[in-house]
Amino acid sequence: MRKSRKVITACLMAALFAVPAVPALSPKNTAVVYADEQDEIEEIKRQNEENEEKKAQAEDELASLNISADEVRDTIRELDNQIGECEDRIADLTAERNAVQAKVSITKSELQIAIISKENQHDRMLERIAYSYENGEIGFMNAMMSIDDFSNVLNQSEYVDQVSTYDQKQLTELLRITQEVQDKEALLKEELARVEELKAEAEEEQAELEVRQDAKKDKLAEYMVLIGDTESEISLYDRLIEEGQDEIDRLEAEYKRKQEEAKERARQEAEAARRRQEEEEAAKRRSSESESGSSSGSESGSGSSSGSSSSSGSSERQKYEEPTPSYNETGWVWPVPSSHHITSYFGYRSAPTAGATTNHKAIDIGCSVGSSVVAIAGGTVMYTDYSGARGYYIRVDHGNGITSLYQHLSGYAGYSAGDHVDAGDVIAYSGNTGITAGPHLHIEIWVNGTPVNPLNYIG
Repeated sequence: MRKSRKVITACLMAALFAVPAVPALSPKNTAVVYADEQDEIEEIKRQNEENEEKKAQAEDELASLNISADEVRDTIRELDNQIGECEDRIADLTAERNAVQAKVSITKSELQIAIISKENQHDRMLERIAYSYENGEIGFMNAMMSIDDFSNVLNQSEYVDQVSTYDQKQLTELLRITQEVQDKEALLKEELARVEELKAEAEEEQAELEVRQDAKKDKLAEYMVLIGDTESEISLYDRLIEEGQDEIDRLEAEYKRKQEEAKERARQEAEAARRRQEEEEAAKRRSSESESGSSSGSESGSGSSSGSSSSSGSSERQKYEEPTPSYNETGWVWPVPSSHHITSYFGYRSAPTAGATTNHKAIDIGCSVGSSVVAIAGGTVMYTDYSGARGYYIRVDHGNGITSLYQHLSGYAGYSAGDHVDAGDVIAYSGNTGITAGPHLHIEIWVNGTPVNPLNYIG
């Protein structure tokens, strides 16, 4: 998905920046004499509509990507909260473990004290035994010598009979305290083990949450790349649409200028015709007023006729005359002698690059930049021109309502508006100007203002 987005963006940028800012490729390029602005305007409007649709699709995709990115951000925030809770539990359990460990240490100290007390009591008891022995208490001494385990001394009736009540109580209390401290230590160790287990579980949960969080952060980074690519794509569509509108404005201004020039020529011709008519009527009046001036009237009429003929000739030179078609022995000529490889046919297609048409009114012939382009039939060059979509192009009128148009050129072969060409004459050179996906010649054939499949003529 990321790779596809980068490919689309790269194609858009190539379409946007491959078009020269100023159509100044060759000094052979001439001003437009007979332009086809309306057809060009309609084509650019259609391309702008396609770009608007593609822009809308990109905006929908951008909105979907933003929603997905927000969902990932929400998940990351939730994981942050869960990780924070784990950290709090781990901190509490760590404090609890430290407290239990402190208690265990204290209990060990208490146990040591109890053991020392018991040993001290044992020493004192031995002193009493020695005293009894020294004073002839043989029976007591014999009883003590038969004791194997000091902890069972209280069960020895011989000792019970001999030891004092005080010693009995002291030993009993010491044994109780020792057992109590040992039990307490065992409970604390169990508590410490439980806390350590809970802490380990909390740390494991935290580690799992951090792994999930890292994965979500990686996913968010992918979405951000896609969002950036889509925003760039939308920006490029905006610029293509803006350039198309600028071209439409230029063509409409050119069309309006030519309309105004045509109206002015028509007005001048009408004015000249009116003056000729007035001169002819004045001459007729002068001829009827004087019989002797008939010869002069005749001369005047002849001069008037001569002036009319001259004016009419000037008017005729300004008109565009359709040429008579001329073909070679085999009929129509293939426009690119060096290549017969058709890369795109007439009719519907998928746009090869951003801004290109899907309703292809031509055929595309793949060829290298600078390949010779020849006239498919004899005719008269109508004009050469440049546009952001077509690049450099040339249109030839073959008569009988048939015209041909060659676009995406790299240069012209010296012909300009009004020049006659024969079938097979090199009129231009192929290129990669305008909106293209690579070097090729785009050729159109129009019959009475309608584009037709060129293969019906040159196939």
